[in-house]
Amino acid sequence: MEAAPSIALHCPHPERIRTPDSACESVRAAVNAIIGSDSDGGTGGVSEAERRAIQLANFSNWEHEDARLLVYMRQIYIDVGLVERLPIDEDKLLSFLLRIYAGYNQVPFHNFRHCFMVTQMTYSIIWLGNLHAICSDSELVALLTAAVCHDLDHPGLSNYYQRLAATKIASSYSASPLESHHAATALAVLSDPACDILASLTAETRSGVEGAIQRLILATDMAHHAEILAEFEAAVEAGQFSLQDLSDCSADSRELLLRIVLKTADVSNEARPVATAERWIDCLLAEFFAEARLEQESDISPLPFMNPALVRKAVSQQQFIGGIVLPLSLALARVLPRTETDIVQPVKRQLEFYTRLVEDEEREAAVAEED
Repeated sequence: MEAAPSIALHCPHPERIRTPDSACESVRAAVNAIIGSDSDGGTGGVSEAERRAIQLANFSNWEHEDARLLVYMRQIYIDVGLVERLPIDEDKLLSFLLRIYAGYNQVPFHNFRHCFMVTQMTYSIIWLGNLHAICSDSELVALLTAAVCHDLDHPGLSNYYQRLAATKIASSYSASPLESHHAATALAVLSDPACDILASLTAETRSGVEGAIQRLILATDMAHHAEILAEFEAAVEAGQFSLQDLSDCSADSRELLLRIVLKTADVSNEARPVATAERWIDCLLAEFFAEARLEQESDISPLPFMNPALVRKAVSQQQFIGGIVLPLSLALARVLPRTETDIVQPVKRQLEFYTRLVEDEEREAAVAEED
């Protein structure tokens, strides 16, 4: 089991957080070894049991090496049918995924493993919602690729920091600096012929897919969360989504749904078992607290939810799950009802878990005060 990245690696200087070439080469060799082995009775090194496991919303990354997770991501493209139908050249798919691996930095939270978990939950929702039979191949490849690339080259420092520190990323984009950077970096990777998984598409279709990838990634900016969720809920109320046949929806409505799918996947750790989610919470807080220290050193006031002097983990989680994750999951379930059992109910259990912790902490504080 691999440990979470060390907070010592968290630094605003890009050269200090890059995934080393040696690590990339090691992972490349391990991926090729896995793909070339069918001793487990599967195909491409992935057994039938593993293929079923990565469809589940409760999947955990912590038991697997990076190379295995990369192979699973490759299998996701295959099992959705994109390699065969689009088609996607398998050598280019592997080169693309290896380049993506190299493009994620060694920061506590917004790293390759987070990329995998978001992609895997996106894949799980595709199965739960039967989206592989509803959406076009162009929509599916845009959704999966947006999930894979949604935090590409994330420096572990928020948009808040980017703007106040006037970083190169902030100066390059007028809105959603990080998300715009992730999208631009993704398109740059796709422009390399060796990594061009969209090479089979016509120029017109490709332009549409690339635009959708950009819009989907931009939708992960939490600054626009309330606006996007309200737009989706209004569309549901207006009857834009037919539960009988989502393929009858307009292309704009389906893309709005895909934005909600990706946004749900992006905060989906709270739908997973506590043992899996807790490690991710600690990674996120490590990244937040590292940013807060850096900001304090630069005379920038940290955001309250990043300030270690103010954050109470249980309270923070209760507020995040109750205010963001649960409403988002409930909205998705209105259109994709099968996510109720696999995502909404686990999220409710997590909220109950943290609510009990908060209540226990408050009782203990009250007793201590009396003493």
